[in-house]
This record gives sequence, C-alpha cells and structure tokens, in this order.
Amino acid sequence: MSQDRRQPEDAAKAAVFEALKSKAASELGEDPHAHAGPPSLVSRLEDLLVGGFALSALALCSYNVVVRDLFPDLVLDLVEEVQVYLIVWAVLLSLGSVTLQDRHVKADLFLSMFPARLRRASEILANLLGLLFGGMLLWYGAFAAYDSWDFNEVSTSSLRFPMWIFIASLPAGGLALTVGYLRRLYAQLSIKN
Repeated sequence: MSQDRRQPEDAAKAAVFEALKSKAASELGEDPHAHAGPPSLVSRLEDLLVGGFALSALALCSYNVVVRDLFPDLVLDLVEEVQVYLIVWAVLLSLGSVTLQDRHVKADLFLSMFPARLRRASEILANLLGLLFGGMLLWYGAFAAYDSWDFNEVSTSSLRFPMWIFIASLPAGGLALTVGYLRRLYAQLSIKN
C-alpha cells in the first residue's frame, strides 16, 4: 500500500481515537467543562427518592422470593404490582439528573468528529428537542393523570391501587426532564465561543 493511501486512514483512526479518548475522559469525570461542586438540595432529594423507590422494590422482591420457598402462606400477591409502580417512578424521576449529567443514550462518538461549531449547533438542537419532549410528557402526562383521578381508576388487583398516583409519574418525569434540559440549554448558551 502506498504512503498516500495510509495518511487518510491514519487520520481517520486518529480522529476516532481522539473521540474515544474524549468520551472516556468525560465519563470518568475528567471533563474540564463538567460542573464541580457539592450536590444541591434538590439533587440530594432526588437521589433519596429514586434510591428509596428502587431499594423498596428490591426489598419487596427479596421478601417474596424468600417467603415463597419457606412460608408460602405469607407470599404477598401485590408485590409485583407495587414493584412496577416503584421502578417506574424511580426511572422517571431520574430523568432530570441523567440529562444534567449527560448520561443519556446518544451518538456522541459520531458527533465528536464534527467541527466545533457544528457540534455546538447539533447539541443545542438536541437540547431543544429534548426540552420539547419533556414539555410534551409533562403536558400530556398531567392530562392522563387527571383523567385517571377524575374517573376514579383503580388497579384490577386486590390492592385496588389508585392509578392516578402511578400515572402521575409521567408529568413528574416530564417536569424533571424539562428542568434538566432548561438548565443544560442555559449553561450551553451562556458559554461564549
């Protein structure tokens, strides 16, 4: 292979290597643009709620697994239903912090190969679209939760759980996502080129 053909290949490999190196550095917290400082009260409260919901779901599941083998009469039939409610609430409440920490799924390897101005424009557009999605989730989720409350919907299990509480996780997640994207956009637009 001639020397002329190797140079573009080497340049492409170097670009991919730099993109991976940059991604690894940001994932490990070595990003110079990352926000450093103590977590806010809202962030701590969110961590407690999300962790509490997930831990409660795990505890309920563990209880049923142990009791099912040892004392079958003590198995709770409502555990699977409550687990779903707790996990959905935990996931949707964590949307804001996932957005702020830039931990959501994205094609950042490809994006990191763009020139700086195009990369910044793409990130702003992605944040605007995320903000739009969060607002829609908040808006339509609030209507769905209200309808569920208005019709007095309950689960079909023996628990008869009010479904509006479960459906209210949609606007709560939408609010968290909207606030996360608003904060990202504000930080991004306040940085000068």
